[in-house]
Amino acid sequence: MIKFIFALFILFITLHVTSQTLPDFNPPKNYKLVLEARGDLDKDGKEEVVYAFDTDKTDGKDGLKRILYICKQVDGKIKLWKSNGTILWSSKDCGFCVDAGVNLSIKIKNNTLITEQTFNHNTRHYSTWKNIYRYQNNDWFVIGSTMKDYDTCDFDYQYDINFSTKQVNVAYTYGSCDDDKKIPKDSFYNFKYPFTAIPKMDGFTPGKVELKFPANNKYFYY
Repeated sequence: MIKFIFALFILFITLHVTSQTLPDFNPPKNYKLVLEARGDLDKDGKEEVVYAFDTDKTDGKDGLKRILYICKQVDGKIKLWKSNGTILWSSKDCGFCVDAGVNLSIKIKNNTLITEQTFNHNTRHYSTWKNIYRYQNNDWFVIGSTMKDYDTCDFDYQYDINFSTKQVNVAYTYGSCDDDKKIPKDSFYNFKYPFTAIPKMDGFTPGKVELKFPANNKYFYY
């Protein structure tokens, strides 16, 4: 019991000292706020604030690079805790973009940061990457990934990865808007994948990493 209380005390002191040394959050004036979310990310009982900004750096024909800021609230001030320039796609990296910002959502749930980004291939086919990030061992990691590849009439594919357990679950389900069309049989795959480590947030971009099935030539991108 004494060891447990001492560990909590050390954790409190560490978090307190860290929060006191964080810089004030002052994003560049020409950056544009896209989204924000609030919630507890480090289990200290206090809300953090997460911001997604469009930067002034171009990417592609019309797009702008995006940046994520994770901030703490200290004595009524917003302090910058973490910035990341890889996990958010550019503003126009959404294929046939239907509306500004439609390809991005951010929320905090169960002490984790969750992002969802959608690419519209055409009016009925889209792919969505949902990624879950957690602060642990004094760093930020990708602990989960779900990719959904969906067509209104033909198919609904889902690829789930739990990086902590190394479990991969894949579901191929089919349908049709045409009564005369032959529908393929649904199929499901569940296997362990030999990840060498839980990927870190820094340097990770959703949809850019290929994973091949161990037993066949199938693959997907997480």
